[in-house]
Amino acid sequence: MLGVILAVVGVALVAAGCWKLRPAYHVYRGGTDDIVTIERAEGPVELEGTASAVGGTVRGPLTGTKCLVYEYEVEEYRSSGKHSSWTTVDEGAGGVPFRLEDATASVRVEPAGADLALSAETTIEVDGGEAEPEPIREFLETESDLESENTSFDIGVVEIATGNDRRYHERRLDPGEEAYVFGQSRYDVDARETMRDVSSVVEGGPDAPAFVVADSSQRVAARRLAKPAVVWMAIGALMSAIGLVSAI
Repeated sequence: MLGVILAVVGVALVAAGCWKLRPAYHVYRGGTDDIVTIERAEGPVELEGTASAVGGTVRGPLTGTKCLVYEYEVEEYRSSGKHSSWTTVDEGAGGVPFRLEDATASVRVEPAGADLALSAETTIEVDGGEAEPEPIREFLETESDLESENTSFDIGVVEIATGNDRRYHERRLDPGEEAYVFGQSRYDVDARETMRDVSSVVEGGPDAPAFVVADSSQRVAARRLAKPAVVWMAIGALMSAIGLVSAI
């Protein structure tokens, strides 16, 4: 019975991995467009260019760095019996509209709801019982449901740290960086704010099979999107194989 359950769960993980692989497939298979050509485009568009602020920036929650788009992950080192591992305890993303410009023109991008493929990462490690840097302390107090792990137990002779070790990861698209966007172009005359702007907004929509924002080239974005999906599929295939062998 256990073998059957493992096989079923494994098949489900493979299916989930295939579903998560879809954005990477759509990003990889196409070619990029010149921004000047997309003003009244129908269907998906793929763009590469330089990202810059439109009306302002947002601050990365773990570093306080001004950026256009960010995602973060908090991992905590936890022990259970004889086993210890890093476990994701919090994650999130955010961003503001930004301008993407290539040699032909520029366009406004609305990143809300996009799959992010951000490769440049800042990691801050904080041992349990140590004080967090100021931006992380502010993040814990105002933006996260997590508590500080700066805890200890004083037994008089010595103070023993009781908090868990954590790793704080932040990935960003900063102003001036190269960016790749896959999405849907929507005609909007009000989006034209400079002479180089086309009268369009790029966002997610029913005519685009994926909506992706990356701080890299098209190929690097595809690889980054594919990585977690491939991991899911590999784990699922292994569980299915073990389950089938056990069931025989």
